[in-house]
Amino acid sequence: VDGSSGRVSLGSEFPVTQLIYTLGLKDVFGSDFSYHRLIVKVDDITKFPPFGYTYWALEAGKTWNAVPYPLLNVHLGNESYFYDYSAFNLMNYYEFVSDQYASLFVVHHFDGFFLDKVPLMRKLKWREVISMRGVYGSLSQANKDLLVSPDEINSLSAKPYVEMGFGVENIFKFLRFDFLYRTTYRDYPGISKFGIRM
Repeated sequence: VDGSSGRVSLGSEFPVTQLIYTLGLKDVFGSDFSYHRLIVKVDDITKFPPFGYTYWALEAGKTWNAVPYPLLNVHLGNESYFYDYSAFNLMNYYEFVSDQYASLFVVHHFDGFFLDKVPLMRKLKWREVISMRGVYGSLSQANKDLLVSPDEINSLSAKPYVEMGFGVENIFKFLRFDFLYRTTYRDYPGISKFGIRM
């Protein structure tokens, strides 16, 4: 059973580190597979005055034993028009699956470093943002052999998936628009090479 939880930070000078371990036991509550999964995530905000601040997150995970793809790491895509901090915003749903992976997410908020130098923009208080998100992973042959439709599921063993973007936030004090560009795996059918998210 996969659940979600929330946390409230009381403040720390160190990056936040999370370890998530999942144990699957065959024949327990109707389970058909035994497996182990470990995910490690480290994230923090680093300030670069007067150039703003950067939020970054590193994550790595691995699943042991052969299991069907829903029990592996199905990298979270986003086919909506709304920006999702936890997803790859130009990746399709169920486009990539890995049994071991490492990912990096970086977003830098310039806090008006450039736009405040333009008189009209300074009055609007719009803020510039740039971002990069990437993931590199692999899928073992044992897990590929369990796929019902192997041609519809892709692994990341050839190269990392990377998307980059720039945007403007604080529009009318609450809106943000991001212009995103997919830099790898651009020849796959049915994908978006670029897009706008809000």
